[in-house]
Amino acid sequence: MKVYKEWLQNNGYRFQEEEFGLTFKYQGANFIIFNPGNDNLFFQLVMPGIYDVQPGEKVKVLEIANSITREVKCLKCVVQDGGSVWLMTEIFIDSTPELDDFMERLLGILHEGRFRFYSKMQ
Repeated sequence: MKVYKEWLQNNGYRFQEEEFGLTFKYQGANFIIFNPGNDNLFFQLVMPGIYDVQPGEKVKVLEIANSITREVKCLKCVVQDGGSVWLMTEIFIDSTPELDDFMERLLGILHEGRFRFYSKMQ
C-alpha cells in the first residue's frame, strides 16, 4: 500500500487509510484502492455506490451493468448484495509498478463507466 499512498500524496490527493484499503476523492467522486492482502501483484481500484437500485428496476440495472462490462476495457460494473452499483478496475501489476503509467487512465475509465451507466438508465 506504500506505493499507492506515495502516488496519492505526490499527486495532491488526500486519502484516508481504512482497514480495507485507501479511500480518496477524484473529480468529485469517491474511490477505494483495496488492500490486496497476500497478492501484491493484484490491483483493484473501485468507484463505490454510484447508484442504489430501486424496487422494480433490478433487471434493467443488471442488463446495463452487463453491457457496460462488455463495452469498456478493464471495467466491471456490479450490483452488490445490498443493491448498490459499484464500478471497478482490476489489473495485475509488477512488483515495482509505475503508477503514473496507468492510474489516470483507470480513473478515467471509472468515470466513463459512471457516465455510461447514468446515460443508459435514462
